[in-house]
Amino acid sequence: MTKQPRTPTTAGASATPKKAGSARAAEPTGETTGTETTGDAAGAGTAGKTADRAGAAGVPAKRRRFAVPLELVFAVVALGWLGVMLRSAQVSVSTAEQGALAVYLAAYSLPGLISASLVAGAATGLTAVTMIGPVRRAGATLRFAVAAASGLLVGAVAALVVLNSYGRGDAITILAATFAAAATAGGAFAGIRHSALAGAVVNASLGVFLIGFVLNLFQAPLLNLFGAGDTQASQADALSWFSLTSSLLSALIAGVIAYLTLTSRQGDERPKWVVYLAGGAGAGAVLLVSEAIARTGGGRLLDLAGRLSEADQAAQEILANSRFNNGLIVLFVGAITAMILLGRTMKPIEDD
Repeated sequence: MTKQPRTPTTAGASATPKKAGSARAAEPTGETTGTETTGDAAGAGTAGKTADRAGAAGVPAKRRRFAVPLELVFAVVALGWLGVMLRSAQVSVSTAEQGALAVYLAAYSLPGLISASLVAGAATGLTAVTMIGPVRRAGATLRFAVAAASGLLVGAVAALVVLNSYGRGDAITILAATFAAAATAGGAFAGIRHSALAGAVVNASLGVFLIGFVLNLFQAPLLNLFGAGDTQASQADALSWFSLTSSLLSALIAGVIAYLTLTSRQGDERPKWVVYLAGGAGAGAVLLVSEAIARTGGGRLLDLAGRLSEADQAAQEILANSRFNNGLIVLFVGAITAMILLGRTMKPIEDD
């Protein structure tokens, strides 16, 4: 008889190592599984951190891409406003039949042209130091040089336009040189380290220009609203109220625009309150600096206009005082407006 193989013994022998092997294999498998799980968690955490870093790094990048076009747009607006002012003054001076009238009109338009040159130079300089990468990352000296050179370029172009369009003469030469100096000073201001403050001043000044332009378009109905009649006294009173209203509205607009500019450009850290104070007062400071430049650089032109007659001299003094008061109102009320808006966004300190 043929003996049958001992299947149970063989099966048992073969089953035992398999179970042992399975048990031993299960242990590293469990360890591997645990390791893989831990690795997945670590990978997820690393990926989360990387995503957080990328998200955190992506926000400033988007803001930079968003801020650069805005600065370029405001520079174009400022240059356009300067061009409009130059054209308006050129038409007024060229249509004057007498040389004395041309001098008076040139002196009348001088402060407005200087303020437009200041803002245009500052806007162009700010755009240059912000859009050019190496300059943006450079030190204060290079930033200042590039910004001042940009302002000088704007002033030189404005001076050439004046000399070629307005004609020749001492008054026109003084006008051209004053524009070049004002634009250079504006560009130098744009070279400060705190570019957001410079941008706030530029934007607020453009807002003041805009509100003044709109109010002048509706000057006649507003004077009637303020009680202007046939008498000189009523007209003077209405003009005083119109000037005060224009100054207050300009100051409010300047403070609001400065606050919004600084708030929109802030990163994780809010600028200090003194930056908001300076930004709100910036437009008024531009008006006062323009008046100072007009009285120093354009002093000869103003003297020529004042020597025409006693009435012209009195008119020049009245206009100068009105511009000075307007600058003070815009400076102080604009600063107060920006501070009030900042204060409304600050959280109160909780008592312990």
